[in-house]
Amino acid sequence: MTKKFRYNVAGHMFDVILPEGFSEDGYLAPYIPFACSDEGEPLFSLKVSLSDDLALQKRGFVRNCLNDEPPYFWIFDQDGYFSFAFSYFKSRPDCLLFPSEDYADNTLFVPSADADKLMSFAISNALMLLYAFKTNPFDTLLVHASVVGYDGGAYMFLGRSGTGKSTHSRLWLENIEGTYLLNDDNPVIRFIDGEVIAYGTPWSGKTPCYRNESLPLKAVVRLSQAPANKIERLMPLQAYASLLPACSCMRWDRKSTDRLHSTVEKVIGEVACWHLECLPDSDAAFTCRNAVKRM
Repeated sequence: MTKKFRYNVAGHMFDVILPEGFSEDGYLAPYIPFACSDEGEPLFSLKVSLSDDLALQKRGFVRNCLNDEPPYFWIFDQDGYFSFAFSYFKSRPDCLLFPSEDYADNTLFVPSADADKLMSFAISNALMLLYAFKTNPFDTLLVHASVVGYDGGAYMFLGRSGTGKSTHSRLWLENIEGTYLLNDDNPVIRFIDGEVIAYGTPWSGKTPCYRNESLPLKAVVRLSQAPANKIERLMPLQAYASLLPACSCMRWDRKSTDRLHSTVEKVIGEVACWHLECLPDSDAAFTCRNAVKRM
């Protein structure tokens, strides 16, 4: 018998339906702080099913296999119907996601033989994809970033992989009293009634930080490595170019992309954006804090 679990992340509800024998504690632990009642309608549901042979599942041709490192994201096209897959290696998919036409009712197939190893990986990747797509019309952004809470506000750090987002958050935690980590990989930001709010999520990369909390977003800081610490305020076009690539979106879908651009414009219209050239030292944290707190 399957069992349904409901969660609320940044004000958006969704259901996860696990197969018999798979527990919430074992495979959905990061989501437990976001558990909510069954009242109301969820944005979408994800049913997890076991498959003895993924190759038997029809999926069309490979339109693309994205990402330079795991998780690899596969897009399949079968006469205009898109399905998706995720994998640790680029040689073959590890799990398959079949959405309904409106992405409201979705099925995730996980190999029976490797279910214990792949279940949490498959669920998290599928949920992030579905969440980004279904919340897109509601001025909601799932952002690849690290964000800290400090003095009643949230401070978000962006940058390419390896530029030190997590390191910079850690420098704030170690050197600036009163700082705490809100999320270390995929926070959500929402534009609501003229205000931009940052939210913790169940998706925090390698750092187990699953806070069901929200704070007003006070600054967005793009990081780059440099031989000295220097920070400057970005002009609107620069701010737009810094935030947009960090946001998850089904960019092959024109309506979703248009809504993404609109939400990013609203966010940068309300929140100061900065570029911090920095070293991985305590002075970088103080240089950043002193600049963004003056605003």
